[in-house]
Amino acid sequence: MDKIKPWQLILIVLAIAVLGFSVWKYGGGKSPESQLANSMMLVDVQTGQRFIADISGKKSVLLPARNPDTQEVSLIPVYEEDGSWFLWERYRTAISQITVSPDAVPDVNGPVRVTDATPIRLK
Repeated sequence: MDKIKPWQLILIVLAIAVLGFSVWKYGGGKSPESQLANSMMLVDVQTGQRFIADISGKKSVLLPARNPDTQEVSLIPVYEEDGSWFLWERYRTAISQITVSPDAVPDVNGPVRVTDATPIRLK
């Protein structure tokens, strides 16, 4: 310990601070990143009905996804922020690939009109 230079000590403290920030930002809380741990919330852009897709392990979902009730490709990922639901920025252009009317999405950059119904788990 007698041979530690000041710049090495600063580097160690900085590394601990970055690690602490990473755990806070991505490990705890309601950030969009932390909401994707085991499942993905999807919304039917026509009706506003929410669906939960299980993505744990090696499971995956092809996006935009097919609504199991209507068999229409109309499900796009959403995340919650301050009580409102928003389309993931990455998937906002997927609206153009959907053949149904996006009634629940008046503005792709704004909040989505979701129903109060309990989200349906996709199989």
